[in-house]
Amino acid sequence: MAPPEEGSTPPVTTGTMSESKPSNKKSESMSPSKPTPEAKATPPAEGTSNDEAYVYPEWYANINVHERSLEDQAGCISNWFLQYLSPLLRLGSTKVLVLDDIGAPSEQDRASRAFKLMREAWKVQCDKTALINNKRKAKYDAKLAKLSEAKRAKAKPFVPVDPSIAAALANSFGVHIIFISIFYYVLSALLQFLPVMILEDLVKYFETINTDFPHQTLVHPWFEVAGLGIFPFLTSILQTRSQTLFQHAAVFVRTAVSTVLYEKSLNVSAAARAATSTGQVVNMMSNDTTQLQRFIQFGGMTLVAPIQIVIALILIYRQVGQATWVGVGFMIVLAPVNVVVFFSSW
Repeated sequence: MAPPEEGSTPPVTTGTMSESKPSNKKSESMSPSKPTPEAKATPPAEGTSNDEAYVYPEWYANINVHERSLEDQAGCISNWFLQYLSPLLRLGSTKVLVLDDIGAPSEQDRASRAFKLMREAWKVQCDKTALINNKRKAKYDAKLAKLSEAKRAKAKPFVPVDPSIAAALANSFGVHIIFISIFYYVLSALLQFLPVMILEDLVKYFETINTDFPHQTLVHPWFEVAGLGIFPFLTSILQTRSQTLFQHAAVFVRTAVSTVLYEKSLNVSAAARAATSTGQVVNMMSNDTTQLQRFIQFGGMTLVAPIQIVIALILIYRQVGQATWVGVGFMIVLAPVNVVVFFSSW
């Protein structure tokens, strides 16, 4: 058999003689034939060209999430009940969601807004700190002028007050929003104990209903039964709203600090640039800002946890008496382990 010419397809040596003959037809995998019904039903993989060419359903395309976020389009009731997420969840039932499906971020989470507000608040904080330092310096100089030369030489130098970045962040985001979110979380934490107390009152009522001395409930038993459904519902709504505000605050703090650090890195002097490595700047803009974000996300829990523990211990003590302290002791023994596990996850 003559050797194949240069540039031609060599015959396949395995299989039958009919398989070794070169074919001028393209294989089925290379043919532009239509996909099978099974291929149509398979959801496109994330990051593939199929996702980029995906045509949104008309009911989702009309929302224009790429121009304005779902949250910005929502009303008051939709924000409280998170109803604006329903179209996104409905879309997720038909395809694998990717980042582009979420659309534009909320206006309050945009980096341009966070940077602008933070820069203005920081300027106000610096001006306020400068006035405080000038007043303190004038008092320091007046007090120093009354001292003798020997005492003046031993006097401590004047230490100016530095502007507070925490105050600037709080003022730029909105102090009233922070207090509202904390109030919602505290109120929801207190409402969590009402069903327990109502259930205790109802149990006493049904235990003594046919006795000579029936237990008198605080209100009509049917109102207490209704409260067992209403109070958990209110608790869930308040916690959801509080967590939403805390999430916005966390994103705002991380974005504001990152953008301010980026601006500072562009305007830093040559001497400071030589003393600071690029890795330190990147670490501050990524890891350090992430820690701030996580701290704010769990800020409500940190504030409310002591109140919940105290109230829970009081209610348990009313039920089991001195045996409560066994559980308290066990909790104290495990506290160091919980601390180690918590910080190791960071």
